[in-house]
Amino acid sequence: MPNPYNYKFDEDSQSYHFTTKRKIEYRIAFIIDETFSAVSGFEINNIFQIVVEKVSDELESLDIRVSATIQSIINAFFTHSQNSMIYVCDDKDKKGMKRFNIFNRWYQKSNNIDIVKIDNIINCSSNDQNLIIYSSLLYHQDNQNKKTIIEVYNTIQEILEEK
Repeated sequence: MPNPYNYKFDEDSQSYHFTTKRKIEYRIAFIIDETFSAVSGFEINNIFQIVVEKVSDELESLDIRVSATIQSIINAFFTHSQNSMIYVCDDKDKKGMKRFNIFNRWYQKSNNIDIVKIDNIINCSSNDQNLIIYSSLLYHQDNQNKKTIIEVYNTIQEILEEK
């Protein structure tokens, strides 16, 4: 695995930042996700959505150090075994599946046997529109709430499919 870029945590924005060799800046944030608490009716802590944002507008050629850096940040996130992470790749711009596949590659290459990943591809149809939502839930195998988290995650899928 290649060496990750140096990254820093910015207290003001509550996000990680790094710049590639081509001067392209990335921001990674873990945003508290309250959906699980809202759906279940009781408070479930330490569930976050990951947001990966390329700040610069320039097109970047394949840079495997970007993947290595994001993997490093995610691995650091899971040093707290009670953390869970969800990511959602909607397909409004027809790039949802591509982003979803990138996350899958990151997960497969991480070889972190303590982290479990569950995927859901949800087909939402409304008003003659079809929207595909690609999502995954990642949690540490030692997470004390994993059974509840999985149940709620599957409930969210059912709720979205009904709408």
